[in-house]
Amino acid sequence: MINFRIILLAGLLFCCLLSCRQQGSQTRTHDTNVIANSPVVDSLKQWIDSVDRSTTPATRKKVESLYAAAMAGGERAQGYYYYLIGKLQWQPDSNKAAIASFLRMLPPGSIDTTRMTDLYLLQQMALLRLDLKKKIDDSTFARIYQLLDIAARFHYPDIFRVYDLAAEIHFRYGVYDKAKLYTDKATASYPNPDDNYYHSYLMEAQSRIAERQHNYPLALRYEDSALVLALRQPDSLRIATVYSALGVLYEKMGQQAKGHALMIQAFHIKERENKVSFREYVNYGQMFMEEAQYAPAVFYLQKAVDMARTPTNASNLSSAYNTLYTIYYQSGDYKKAVLYLDSASNMALTALEEEQLKKVMELQALNELKEQQHKTLDISRQYNNQTIILRQQRVILLILGILMIAGVSLGLVLIRQRKLKTQQHHMALEQRLLRSQMEPHFIFNTLAVLQSFIRHDEKEKAVKYLNKFARLLRLNLDNSRHNLVQLHQEVEALENYLSLQTIRFGNIFDYAIHPIEGCEEMDILIPPMLMQPFVENAIQHGMRNLAYKGHISVQLQLHNDLLHCVIEDNGHGLAASSSAGKHSLSGIITRERLKILSKETGKLASIVVSDKQEKGEHGVKVTLIIPTQREK
Repeated sequence: MINFRIILLAGLLFCCLLSCRQQGSQTRTHDTNVIANSPVVDSLKQWIDSVDRSTTPATRKKVESLYAAAMAGGERAQGYYYYLIGKLQWQPDSNKAAIASFLRMLPPGSIDTTRMTDLYLLQQMALLRLDLKKKIDDSTFARIYQLLDIAARFHYPDIFRVYDLAAEIHFRYGVYDKAKLYTDKATASYPNPDDNYYHSYLMEAQSRIAERQHNYPLALRYEDSALVLALRQPDSLRIATVYSALGVLYEKMGQQAKGHALMIQAFHIKERENKVSFREYVNYGQMFMEEAQYAPAVFYLQKAVDMARTPTNASNLSSAYNTLYTIYYQSGDYKKAVLYLDSASNMALTALEEEQLKKVMELQALNELKEQQHKTLDISRQYNNQTIILRQQRVILLILGILMIAGVSLGLVLIRQRKLKTQQHHMALEQRLLRSQMEPHFIFNTLAVLQSFIRHDEKEKAVKYLNKFARLLRLNLDNSRHNLVQLHQEVEALENYLSLQTIRFGNIFDYAIHPIEGCEEMDILIPPMLMQPFVENAIQHGMRNLAYKGHISVQLQLHNDLLHCVIEDNGHGLAASSSAGKHSLSGIITRERLKILSKETGKLASIVVSDKQEKGEHGVKVTLIIPTQREK
């Protein structure tokens, strides 16, 4: 008993000592983060908002005049100076100089976020904003969530800057609920209630979110609040920005005259400040063109062309040249119209080549799944070996045919039989190759959704989604072992797939599958994974951003050993899909599979895609005709 009491007392004493040590460590950590700023640092910090809002020559001159004091003020003063210089070097086309300045904000070696929290956050936010122009992917969200965690953990006083960047990232990615959440947090954490400039900016951010959600009345109320706040402060560019946004809103609401008047006000303000953008020059020129005032229209379009030439922006030049072509065509100067139409076409081709290059790089990234690469490589090698063998056999048979005139008839029959067998084997290999190409495409999309649920801490959705995905993957793996599967198995896989997608898209659509009555008891065989790609297209391109409940219907009928499958949706239609510039790799593969299947069976195998808008309805209708076989 005595020994037990001694051990218990020693244990309690050890726990108390450990607790005191941890509290002391936490206190020291907090103390190291609260470092009194020198007057030089305070002076430099006061210029952060000014540089963020305006990069006038006067601002640049004042910041550069602080160089000597900053270099003599220590690491923190130097870090803030290089941040300000990097912001002044920020350019729409090239930011090498800005990146170099941001990288000099912190001393080389390990980063002490405890002592340099503010500089580290400013540096990483600046670099992340530069990367937003290139892409937004999983690494982007990982970086912003890390910055949010550090800012909250070390009680960063300017955490509103991190919230603002998080809102911008989610807005650009199309997650508008999250964008509004972080905009609200930026508003609540902003320390200066009298800063009408920033509060006007936040109201405008709320308006942009409401506009993207097609809630124009709410967007207009936010924008009106932004205007009231902007008029209370002296920055004319802030006022012009609000006028321009209001003009766009009124145009979208059908009030063209009011929208044009506001956009003209914004344009004149920016023109006085020499801050007119390329798109604003084009829009202003188009307004004159619509009123048949061709001289001023050409004047402002030429300014847009000059802006797009330095540096060369093929897409912008194509847009400006095409508008100039329209002006000269409408004014009757066909010679100049032809010249600008030719220039617009050349620039459009250049822009298309650049866009195609980006798409090629994206497709290459999709093919970095190692297991699938090995499968595709093995099948490709088998195909090449069969081709070589076929060539060798043809040569040998040809020589034998010449040498053995007496056996010509028999030789031709043998060659024909051999050729047919080789072609059948060749078609089987191509079927397997195409199906192996389709599997990483589907798996990549599904894992991306699961990753998104995990990233947004939606655990229940993630578990439910993972269970359904596991069932679907197991069924697909079983089907992939065979060239033909039972029809009811394919219907079951399609049912699981649609169920997964309704979870992914938050039940923005429902679906109905109408199989052949009693298909579970039939011995009908079809190739696997033929219907799923078109259901995927209906979801990806038809169900997004609908103002009403989406619906997908799958109707199956059997006519003389031909399966007629009709897939319909009530989405945006073909025009919206093509304007978004998206192409379905799985759809292309399915067309190739049907072509091979038709050759192999000698039966009709076809696909017809039609836009229901021609009949005054919403959505797309896909009709598949698939040859079936009976189980022996």
